[in-house]
Amino acid sequence: MALPATVTHRNLQRGARGAEAEVLQDLMNRIGALLVCDGDFGPGTEAAVKEAQDIAGLPVTGIADAATWDWLESQPEPSDVIPTEAVTFIVREEVGSRKYYDQHVAIPHFPGVESGVTIGVGYDLRFQEPADFEADWAGILTPSEMAALRPHIGRKGSAEAVAALRQLRIAFPAAWQVFVTRALPRAVGQTANCYGGLEVLPPLCRGALVSLVYNRGTKLNGSSRREMKAIHDHLVDGRLDKVAGEIESMKRLWPDSEGLRKRRDKEAAMWRKGLAQAGVA
Repeated sequence: MALPATVTHRNLQRGARGAEAEVLQDLMNRIGALLVCDGDFGPGTEAAVKEAQDIAGLPVTGIADAATWDWLESQPEPSDVIPTEAVTFIVREEVGSRKYYDQHVAIPHFPGVESGVTIGVGYDLRFQEPADFEADWAGILTPSEMAALRPHIGRKGSAEAVAALRQLRIAFPAAWQVFVTRALPRAVGQTANCYGGLEVLPPLCRGALVSLVYNRGTKLNGSSRREMKAIHDHLVDGRLDKVAGEIESMKRLWPDSEGLRKRRDKEAAMWRKGLAQAGVA
């Protein structure tokens, strides 16, 4: 997302609305603000501006002035493969809003069903390799925190397991760092290995597939993976218009999980938006 070259940035503060506020929100999502880019500069956007200013070492005013704009525009995209919009979508689906993360997700938790103890941005210890865990979190967690989590690698979680870890808390900036520098690149690579080169797909379509793989993995065999396999076949045959329908069809697997059903709908919508932006019928 970018403003036309003829538009000059102006100071924005709470109450501002419009395209420039939307661009500001998108820029702040590069550093993990997790904002909905609706062009409404409300309290969430103001809090994100203050956080950005604090990180940048600027006066913390909540007003997006020239220095704040310059700093935000100098920040890199969180991924060089999928757009910030898609990265933000994945993280919001995993942790909710920043407020929800701080209140509920910052401590180790157990999502239930087949999950393990989960930390950070949907980092499920049951499905992590020990070497990856060490490389991902060394220097982020303390040695004692690492030691407390190691027994849960590769194991199904439980309420009792997370109760024993309730003193451990991972601040969102640390979770974001591990996600964008370690977990997300790994998921992108897994997606490319499963579905072929992503470079031929429109950016948001890549994002929809990475979201799907981050949530479901890469397995293509079995009745529960019928649609995952069909997506692979559609991509091989160039039937890009068939993919969104397969993503929506997966909702059959979670008749009682509104969250997962909505996530599949939103991934399908992202896929269709990606095709539309690329002018693909």
